[in-house]
Amino acid sequence: MILIAGLPAHILLVHAVVVLGPIAGLAAIVYAVAARWRRYLAWSLGVLALVLVPISLVTAQAGEQLQQARPATAMVRAHAQQGDVLKFVSVIFFVVVAAMIVATFEPIGRRFTFLGSLRENRVLRVVLLVAGAIAGAFFVYQSVITGHSGASSVWSR
Repeated sequence: MILIAGLPAHILLVHAVVVLGPIAGLAAIVYAVAARWRRYLAWSLGVLALVLVPISLVTAQAGEQLQQARPATAMVRAHAQQGDVLKFVSVIFFVVVAAMIVATFEPIGRRFTFLGSLRENRVLRVVLLVAGAIAGAFFVYQSVITGHSGASSVWSR
């Protein structure tokens, strides 16, 4: 089991996902609906979405190790299932956010000249912005549901 300062790593790492996940999801929604905020959010949203992938994967791995080391209740197993979903959601969220930023943010889009007419396609940009907002909303939802199920499994004994 991974330990940090004598504590199971999952207990510490989970806070990064529970805090940063909803922030990233809300930032994706704001990015999608408020064009004037895109220049402020593009870089931080892209980096945050990228960083959340390994954080989610390492947190889930640490949680699986913790689950094997301790007796697992039905609530812990439900939390583990939510965590498995969150791993996939974080990867999908990153891919959608990256595509949305590349297609809609001029300074980054200019570097990807091979995309050419794809960046000029208004329908594609709108579809990616809608997908980004939906991915952001679902990432917020899944982060909250996963965090809540974990907290319930610990505090409702």
